[in-house]
Order: sequence, then C-alpha cells, then structure tokens
Amino acid sequence: MAETTFWIRERFPVLYESGEAKAVLVDITSFAQMELIMDSLVNREEEPEDAILAASAVLQRLVAQARQEPPSPDWERDLDEL
Repeated sequence: MAETTFWIRERFPVLYESGEAKAVLVDITSFAQMELIMDSLVNREEEPEDAILAASAVLQRLVAQARQEPPSPDWERDLDEL
C-alpha cells in the first residue's frame, strides 16, 4: 500500500481563536472523502476476527498491559511512526 500524506495538519488551513486552534477548513472534495470514510466506519459489518478477539482473554491482557505502560510524551509522533 502506498503511503500518503493526505491526512496531515499542514494540508488544511487552521482557524485560531485567542491563539488556540479551534477548527480546520477543508475543501468539498476532501470533505467528501472524509464523509465516505466515516460512513464506512459507522456502517461496517462486524468481522469474525473482532468477535473472536473480544471473546478471548487476549484482549483483556493487552488492555491491562497497555494500562501499565507509562504514557508517551509525544504520542502523535509515535503514532505517525507506525
């Protein structure tokens, strides 16, 4: 899968209020893409793998392990590196 830089903050104008970012402006084409993605997420069918993972003890162990980890000081960078 080709990596894309479409979903980066610098691509969209940000509106500020009292120096704090409050909103993002997107063009109609970008909004249509986001709307399609959101609709797909909301209306997607449950996958068998999800039910198996939820029913197993593995998910609970992963959650417990994640809660024991210290929070990342720069979680956005860490997420982008994935």
